[in-house]
Amino acid sequence: MGVLNHAPPSADARGFTIATDVFLRGLAVVFFVAFASFWWQWRGLVGPDGLLPAQPYLDAVREHLGAARWWRLPTLCWIFGAGRFLDVLCGAGLLLAVALFLRFAQPLCLALLWLCYLSLAAPAQNFLNFQWDTLLLETGLLAGLLAPWSRRATGREEPPRIVRWLLWWLFFRLMFMSGLVKLTSGDETCATSRR
Repeated sequence: MGVLNHAPPSADARGFTIATDVFLRGLAVVFFVAFASFWWQWRGLVGPDGLLPAQPYLDAVREHLGAARWWRLPTLCWIFGAGRFLDVLCGAGLLLAVALFLRFAQPLCLALLWLCYLSLAAPAQNFLNFQWDTLLLETGLLAGLLAPWSRRATGREEPPRIVRWLLWWLFFRLMFMSGLVKLTSGDETCATSRR
């Protein structure tokens, strides 16, 4: 009779909506800290007078790999260089992290955050080549598939099940591999605690 029959959101859908929002806001904070930290340090680490200057490294990679460099070491620095553009990447990362926290076009923010951080990882060489950097990139990529486009969460839709499973698989791998590394490291502290 012209009345729309909308089923009320299930408790699971509301729970996932709240959990997704908390997760994405937490991820925004992590991205903010990661970009702010690197922005503060990049000149001393990979600047022209830094420990591992980025531009000579990228020039050597370009000469050695040629066109394959785009796949082997993806970064926007191939186009814009590894000088002041690193400031642009860090500044953009901070703004995008704030936008993500405020729930503006979250999938787009996450895609751009991923691209900016990936673009920093190549010229940063050893300084952004740790387990947590890879974890942040993988989490950001998967979170982009999880995030809603609408700024207002309706509480009616569950996040895609496949993305939830992929994130759970990521967290399981992180916990399992971290424990495995500790147990197989030969560290005397771990051996003593197992007795």
